[in-house]
Amino acid sequence: MDEVVMLPELWVPEASQWLSSSAGRIALDGYSWMQAVHWVAGSGLYRPRRYRSHGPRSFGPTTVRVAQELAALFPCRPGIDYLVRRTGLSERSVEYHLQILRETGLLAWIVKGTRVSGGPAQASEFALMVPVEFDVALGVRTAGEGTARRMTGIAEAGRELMAALSKKAARKVRKRRSKSSSKSPAKGARKAADQGVVTAVSDEVRCTPMGVVPAVLFLRELPLFPLRTSSQAGRAIPPPRRRSSAAAGS
Repeated sequence: MDEVVMLPELWVPEASQWLSSSAGRIALDGYSWMQAVHWVAGSGLYRPRRYRSHGPRSFGPTTVRVAQELAALFPCRPGIDYLVRRTGLSERSVEYHLQILRETGLLAWIVKGTRVSGGPAQASEFALMVPVEFDVALGVRTAGEGTARRMTGIAEAGRELMAALSKKAARKVRKRRSKSSSKSPAKGARKAADQGVVTAVSDEVRCTPMGVVPAVLFLRELPLFPLRTSSQAGRAIPPPRRRSSAAAGS
């Protein structure tokens, strides 16, 4: 009978954080990717390297929340600003958590964005990846070559864990509210403004649909582009209301 393999550590060096050099496989969708995300979070195998003096020290709930936003936007291209508004984190914090996702093999560079003074910023393009360690630990069988491998089966010993990961992937990890904000709204609001709050973002300004390869995302530092939601599909958008002549002359 197949057995689940225990792994000593999970960390991907910078040279292997590219799609061309990744040992993982491209995720088919956001849901299956979140199964791998929750496995990494619960495995305890990831530890940042000692040279990092700033940023998170572990793969925790905040990294999972950032991953959830990426999974929910698939196959669209989110912006850093969008992730900041959705999570309430600073831009630097969002970048730290994206780095954690790369170091655990869950994200792989396709194109690394650049900022050119006086010119347009080039988007950073990522692929959502399932780390090879996930397949090894759960006994996942795959077919195909390279990053295009696809899951074809799983060891009996890994089925129970996969079922648990499926339940976690279907749930949302939400930011906890402080007790002070419920007792004193004004004081809590000021404190939340200092720490960073989650701002509601309209569906109309989420992202632009992508059609490149499965689970590919663009992270931009430019404003987000509008996206028509499913509720708007097939519905005519009414023209802007005109002011009456009497109102215009008043």
